[in-house]
Amino acid sequence: QVKAVDGVSLTVGRGEFLVIMGKSGSGKSTLLHLLGGLDRPDAGEVRINDTVITSMKEEQLSKFRARHLGFVFQFFYLLPELTAAENICLPLLVNRSQQNLNEQEITALTDLLGITERLEHRPEQLSGGEQQRVALARALANQPEIIMLDEPTGNLDSRSTEQIMRMIAELVSTRTQTVIMVTHDRDWCDLADRVLYMRDGHLVDAATYASEQGGRHA
Repeated sequence: QVKAVDGVSLTVGRGEFLVIMGKSGSGKSTLLHLLGGLDRPDAGEVRINDTVITSMKEEQLSKFRARHLGFVFQFFYLLPELTAAENICLPLLVNRSQQNLNEQEITALTDLLGITERLEHRPEQLSGGEQQRVALARALANQPEIIMLDEPTGNLDSRSTEQIMRMIAELVSTRTQTVIMVTHDRDWCDLADRVLYMRDGHLVDAATYASEQGGRHA
């Protein structure tokens, strides 16, 4: 029996930028998926505000995710037959409670992410960095309470990584956005309000994590 996440308990504050670090296989992505309702725990509960999402039926949970959560993954998961604009607006169409598209807000978002001039292009016509910015705009289009990022720069070159980092930092500061990110990239630590460390499915303290990384401090 493998316990990907074992005995983890944590609270994330509204407007907090939390980074969860750990090597591949440490359980950090599984933890993010549990927090976001993409996976269900064998025991325990996940509570967002006053809602226990782990007790929801699948249809209820899907609607809750669509209204309250935004996800960005290492791989962009853009629909290839849609333009960048259509990919961004897709959650607004799926989420029937928010069918009224606020074009000014979408334009402000794409301007901030530097993709306004690329909105009529399909994913195959965009660079990796541009595709990830489209994925980020899609996650933010519904104005979710929480953004969950799973290695958002793990598939990008160093230049695109730096651009995405700067943009996410600006989004956090201007929108007072709650962000939970899992990564193995130490560069994110300087931007975070708080950093947690995972090893073998457990949260460990910074000193323990650093010692296992050869004495390098995160």
